[in-house]
Amino acid sequence: MTNKALLFLIIPACLIGAWLSVHIILWLFWIVVSLTISLKKEYEKPSKFYNWAFVLWYRYIIRVARIKLYVTGLEKIPFGTRFLLVSNHCSKFDNFIQCAVLKRTQIAYVSKPENFKIPIGRHFMRRGFYIPIVRGNPKQGLQAILRGIDLIKSDKVSVGIYPEGTRSQDGQLQEFKPGAFKIAEKAKCPVVVVCMGGTQNISKNFPWKRTVVHMDILDVIQPEVWETKGTVEVSEYAHNLIAKNLGMIDAAS
Repeated sequence: MTNKALLFLIIPACLIGAWLSVHIILWLFWIVVSLTISLKKEYEKPSKFYNWAFVLWYRYIIRVARIKLYVTGLEKIPFGTRFLLVSNHCSKFDNFIQCAVLKRTQIAYVSKPENFKIPIGRHFMRRGFYIPIVRGNPKQGLQAILRGIDLIKSDKVSVGIYPEGTRSQDGQLQEFKPGAFKIAEKAKCPVVVVCMGGTQNISKNFPWKRTVVHMDILDVIQPEVWETKGTVEVSEYAHNLIAKNLGMIDAAS
C-alpha cells in the first residue's frame, strides 16, 4: 500500500474517531452531571449551571436530529420577567426546541409522569422544577396549576404548558383546555403564545432527511387582560392565533 493510499484511509478514520470521541465525552458529561441531582430532594432555588447543561443537551439533540429551525418573534419575549408559555404540541421535540431558543430564561414544563422516568432526563427535569400531571385526574391537575402559579409568583422559573393536553399525532391543532391559562390568571404574568410547525415530521425523517421546523412567537398577552377577560376567552384567542399561523405554514410549504 502506497503512502498516499494509507493517508487516504487514515484521515477519514481520524475524523470519525474524533467525531465519536466528542459524542462520547458529551454523553459522559451529562451522565455524570445528572448523577449529582437527587430525585428525592425538593430543590428551592433554580440553578444556572444545571439549566445550562440541560439546554446544551436539548441543543445537541436538535443538531443530531437534523432540524433546520426558523424562528420569528423572538424580540417579543419578556426576558426580564417570568411568564407562562403556551403552544400547540406535535412532538416530543417541541419543548427541546423552545428551551434551546429561549435559553436566556429557564422554563419548567408541565409534563406527563412517563417523562419523569426517562434516564438522565428525569434528573434534569427534577432539578428544573418540571411539573408532573396525570391526564384525567382533576386533583393532580389542580396541584399542577397551583405549583405553576407558585413557581412564577416566587420568581423561580417561567412555566410552559400545552393546552391541548396531549400531542397531536398528525400536526392538526386540537381543542385547548382553558384551565391551562389559570396559571397566568392567578400569577398575574404575561402569556407567551408560540406556534410550532413541522416537529411532527422529525422522527419519521430522521436520520435520512433534514426536517424544517418553524417556531413562531405570535404574541405576548399582558396580565392586564385578566381585568376584562376570563380563561375561556384568552384560550380561544391563543388557539385562533396558532390555528391561523399553522394555516400560513401549511400554505407556504
